[in-house]
Amino acid sequence: MDLVQTLKNHPLQKELGFARSEYAMRVTKTQQLMRERGIDFLVISITPNLGYLTGYDTTMPSGYSMGILGQTGNVRLHTSELEAPCALLFSTIEDIDVYRWYESTDTATQLSHILRDLGANGCRIGLEMDNPETFASGAMNVRSYLRMTELLPNATFVDATHLVLKVRSIKSPAEIEKMRVAATWSLEGLMATINACEEGKTDTEVVGEGYYALKKAGSELMSIDPMCVTGPRTGYMPHIPYRRHTLEKGHPVYLEYTGTYDRYNAPTMRSCVIGQPSDGIRRLSDSALMVNELLLEHIKPGRTGDDIAQLTKKALDLAPEGSFFHGCYGYSIGMGHQPAWTEANLYIAEGSEEIMLPSMAFHLPICMWHPEDKYGIGFSESIVVTENGCEILGPGEHRELIIR
Repeated sequence: MDLVQTLKNHPLQKELGFARSEYAMRVTKTQQLMRERGIDFLVISITPNLGYLTGYDTTMPSGYSMGILGQTGNVRLHTSELEAPCALLFSTIEDIDVYRWYESTDTATQLSHILRDLGANGCRIGLEMDNPETFASGAMNVRSYLRMTELLPNATFVDATHLVLKVRSIKSPAEIEKMRVAATWSLEGLMATINACEEGKTDTEVVGEGYYALKKAGSELMSIDPMCVTGPRTGYMPHIPYRRHTLEKGHPVYLEYTGTYDRYNAPTMRSCVIGQPSDGIRRLSDSALMVNELLLEHIKPGRTGDDIAQLTKKALDLAPEGSFFHGCYGYSIGMGHQPAWTEANLYIAEGSEEIMLPSMAFHLPICMWHPEDKYGIGFSESIVVTENGCEILGPGEHRELIIR
């Protein structure tokens, strides 16, 4: 499915923070400054800058989303398919190039091809090499690397991005125990929100109940704010921020929370519907739940991510025609700091040759949505691979479409 085109064919009303003329003025001023500095194309990597120019918003501001702005025209976006709905709902962006979010290992090649196709080869390209220099923006960046190569000309620099992540992929018993506690808190927060869901309440109100329950249970600073998408906006899942939308009869409610214990996470998804679900919501729910069951059955040591995906994907056929699934059946988790809880080094997906080993931990993020009819749903568990299969880290309760 071409998700971007489908969303454009069946759009939701834009939720812009300012009038289009405000964003147009900001872009025009930026382009004027580009011309003054001899910059033909600007690559925008700082998410607040992208939001300032276009209105773009997301629950995952750390995710790869690159804006491209020429001296004329509007901002073009290169991002994952999970972020495209955020751009179409919250921003003035219309031109979007997407990749699958779990295949983000070579976005630079894709970005270079887009720039070349725009005629940027041979032009002056402005890069945001890092966030404005401050202790809050982290350590190594492009500017740091260029400076080190200048000052250490005889050194050889090698890519060790995944060295520590390789060690982290096998969890100790103590780590797993913290994740078990976090998973219990996750479910407490989810159920507090679901129990608060009723016609006439807003998404922010019900999230508040879940947030309070998480904190009361003992959860600490969260890696990601609670995710809650409601009503027709669930057709744009899953990173659409909640924004004071009122729950109505027939609305699905998608939730994804994690408790946090000493920075260890165990994300969980649950869903409910206000009143009786439509046939489409019910079928989508049945499909997502079956995917969950097959994953729990087929995750075993010695199997690759691709093996598990191939054994599981048949359950997607239960979903209504036109439904969208993002393609990733699992990703590695453990310790996580803001703004993400994924370790981002192991995936359960078609084409993934990573072999499952005992004590690896994964979140199984089975959220699905129907852009045309504007509904979506999600159910998930966080699990640990055992000697013979896998085990749910949390209570594993209420994994069903709950009617409110």
